Amino acid sequence: MAYINPNLDHEDIARQLSSRGRVLVRDFFEPHIAPALFDALQTVDWDLSYRAPDGDALLTSEQLQLLDLSGRDALAQQITDIAAQGFQFSFFSHSLVNAALAGRTDLLARFVRWMADEEFLGYMRRLTGQTELNRLYAQATMYRSGSFLRAHDDHVQTEDRRIAYVLNLTRDWRPDWGGLLHFCDVNHDVVDTFVPHFNSMSLFHVPQSHFVSQVAPFATGERHAITGWLIRA
Repeated sequence: MAYINPNLDHEDIARQLSSRGRVLVRDFFEPHIAPALFDALQTVDWDLSYRAPDGDALLTSEQLQLLDLSGRDALAQQITDIAAQGFQFSFFSHSLVNAALAGRTDLLARFVRWMADEEFLGYMRRLTGQTELNRLYAQATMYRSGSFLRAHDDHVQTEDRRIAYVLNLTRDWRPDWGGLLHFCDVNHDVVDTFVPHFNSMSLFHVPQSHFVSQVAPFATGERHAITGWLIRA
């Protein structure tokens, strides 16, 4: 395939995904792909995604810029209060699906169109053994100091998500900065952890309990990724 690293051991990846329910694949794409995607993400106007009292919410970059210090403090406190009670998330996002549907021709829009086409989806069907995958969702995400995603399993009533994926586009990330993908068992013990290595792909079955640890205030980088689900429509 034009984009995917031809030297991957596809059988071993499929075996790990089948037996463990998750796999982290290093050097997933050809060497020139991930740097180009990383550069493209530097031009994104990020929106803040979080859960408000009445459900999932999004503040555009323009709306965030209009918030004064007291407004930002109030928003941070609201996010924290909801997190203390249950599921919550706070990170920056950019919908690649919306960009593609809007007819944009930039690299990120072209890339997600490729992901939604037969070359990538067909490969994922063969890799996962799930022959009915025929749709995907994709968003760019950015975690920086304070960003987090509390434990959840990705299951929703509105669509049949089968596989979650995270294409990691973070250079020189330090594990002690946080922002790690953790998997939990039924006893709420962490049973596996994926570090967001540059040009790696995390794949895992849905539903499966997982969370992204909060990025520390001393982190000097940003955690970039393209994330989403492979779906049976």
